[in-house]
Amino acid sequence: MGIAWRESPKELVGLLRQHGLTPHRVDNVETAWQAFREFLAQRVDGLEPGPDSDADGFIVQWGRYSWHGRLPSLSFTRQFAVDVRGTWTENDWYQPEIWQVSLDLVFPDAPALAHLDRLNVQDTGFDFSPSGPQRKHATAEVESQVKHHPTLQALWVSTPVHSAVTLDRAD
Repeated sequence: MGIAWRESPKELVGLLRQHGLTPHRVDNVETAWQAFREFLAQRVDGLEPGPDSDADGFIVQWGRYSWHGRLPSLSFTRQFAVDVRGTWTENDWYQPEIWQVSLDLVFPDAPALAHLDRLNVQDTGFDFSPSGPQRKHATAEVESQVKHHPTLQALWVSTPVHSAVTLDRAD
């Protein structure tokens, strides 16, 4: 038995605190990533059934977005396809709801981050590997990608000015 998907933000907040971080004022990206990796390893209940459903995945994104005042930002996001069939009749067209739990980190402007929005990629792409060795490999790939971009390395070692854990419907 896992955590309920609606409770997943509380679970992420708890893991951040276990790592000595304040969720709204994360001051260490590497430690936040460690907590997020632990969060990714946890089983979540209430998701779309089936091995090919893409019900549980993650993405890491970076850039300069208007909703963060065009400051450099980094987001760790876990996406769920939530099974809502109990609210539908058999004559309705069914599609799961898509929800995302994110840890958003916003950084001060710095010369090393000046070209963050000019990188040829702005995210890792969604990964829906199952928990266990495959997901562990996928998170190692994220770390490898960061190590190959000097701007991402600079972002990873910077101290955010603020952060937030959110749960939002994505569709």
